Amino acid sequence: MDSTIIIDVLRNELLSAENILNAEYSFEKAEPSYLRCLEIVKNAPEMRPQFADLLTSLFNAGEISDEPVAFLMHALRWLEIREWAEYNLRQIPNAIARGRPFEKVIEAFSDDWENQEFYQLFSKK
Repeated sequence: MDSTIIIDVLRNELLSAENILNAEYSFEKAEPSYLRCLEIVKNAPEMRPQFADLLTSLFNAGEISDEPVAFLMHALRWLEIREWAEYNLRQIPNAIARGRPFEKVIEAFSDDWENQEFYQLFSKK
């Protein structure tokens, strides 16, 4: 599949999940889209830089929230995304008041990420 098509499919899954979060406030209902995102990423590992750019650009543009980025990073643990979040957190004036979205992404790199309990993929059975 062409790389442009792969990026478009990933973008559509991310936006679909965000729409579910915004409309239904349901992590459970968004999880299938997140799982499809993971499949897309895992099936095209050579596109990691483009995937990382897509995640950060959608987040920076306000098209997706911290939740899909955090979910994916809890699974993938991409250092470049952690560094991006840490850098942006340091750059925000009044980070205590406005930096929570970046903190949430950084927290997802922990084995004890608080939101993992909302997802079947990460449930500790």
